[in-house]
Amino acid sequence: MSAAILMTLLRANLAGSAAILLILILRRPVRRRFGAPAAYLLWLAAPLCILASLLPAHAPAAALAPAITLVAAEVRPIAPVMQQAGALADILVLPWAAGAAVMAGLFARRQAKFVRMLGRLEPLEGTPSILRGQHLGAGPFVLGSFRPRIVTPADFDARFEGEARRLVLAHEAVHLERGDAVINGLVAAAQCLAWCNPLIHLAARLLRVDQEIACDAAVVARRPDARRLYAETLLGAALTPLSVPFGCHWPATGAHSLKERLTMLNVVPVSPLRRKLGLALAGVIALAGAGAVWAASPAHVVGKPDWVEKPDGNDMVKLYPKAAMDAGKTGMVVMDCRVRRDGTLRACSVRSQDPARYGFGEAALKMSPRFRMKTRDEEGRPTAGAGVTIPIKFALAK
Repeated sequence: MSAAILMTLLRANLAGSAAILLILILRRPVRRRFGAPAAYLLWLAAPLCILASLLPAHAPAAALAPAITLVAAEVRPIAPVMQQAGALADILVLPWAAGAAVMAGLFARRQAKFVRMLGRLEPLEGTPSILRGQHLGAGPFVLGSFRPRIVTPADFDARFEGEARRLVLAHEAVHLERGDAVINGLVAAAQCLAWCNPLIHLAARLLRVDQEIACDAAVVARRPDARRLYAETLLGAALTPLSVPFGCHWPATGAHSLKERLTMLNVVPVSPLRRKLGLALAGVIALAGAGAVWAASPAHVVGKPDWVEKPDGNDMVKLYPKAAMDAGKTGMVVMDCRVRRDGTLRACSVRSQDPARYGFGEAALKMSPRFRMKTRDEEGRPTAGAGVTIPIKFALAK
């Protein structure tokens, strides 16, 4: 089981890292040419590639299982060589789990510290769905990932008036409409699971940058005449000492520079047609990346099945081809099958049979329902959906 966990994590990290590197190359050119929403949508490639790496592989079975020699009237199988459970995998999975727990604890501590910084939260006058913090300088932002709420600073009414107030609330409302807080919560979970992968942490920060810039673009697209006021409002709204792990807020790590964000507000917005083309392009890139990961995934082949049940000599007596038995002929069949959830075989086909004219292949197919293996292979991976290639030697008792 430990080996299966580590192999799954390794595949997911490799697929996610490849997607992140592609996104890092494309995000700024895509943003300049097609707008901020397209650059934000590019990040969809990372989870799609990770999921694609976990899907069952498509390739046919290629590795031969240990040969099985069946003798009519008696059985003499060649038993598979089973390896002991991977002790190294058991050792490695413990520090990984500990690291994931520590990372989750750090996120929880940071969230709690951020919430304490806010003080008591009370509904905003006239808008009970929006909360107001007790202290100054905290917000506006979205707090929480699974029940996100907009939180404003204690001096919200004094700092933001009229159109500026409507703009900052519109920005946070876009986050809620798009489910950005849920996305950030899932990203935090990915950081815990892949805590030792620096690309995941870099991606988490840059995704938030693109998320905020895409949100800015949505607000400005709705209120194009308020572009200058919106830029001035950002300067007073985003500069807080911390960013919330579970929620939506401008990343607080680094130099706190808003240059990139403010620069995008001064860029001439792309046309609606180009914006739609950009979104379509980002979607195609994400799907193509996931397809490439899936196509490159090696097939799950059970190379050393642990048979719970298989044909015996009595089955051979019943199914041995009569013409071959009369002629005293032995035969060799290689049979490809898929494995069901209960370990039985399905979709069996004959890859080769020697000699070809005595019906050994047909006899092997009739024998396939008598095979059943354990539901997990020697590495702890489920055998359901995997392929298995079984060499079967037909022999006569001497």
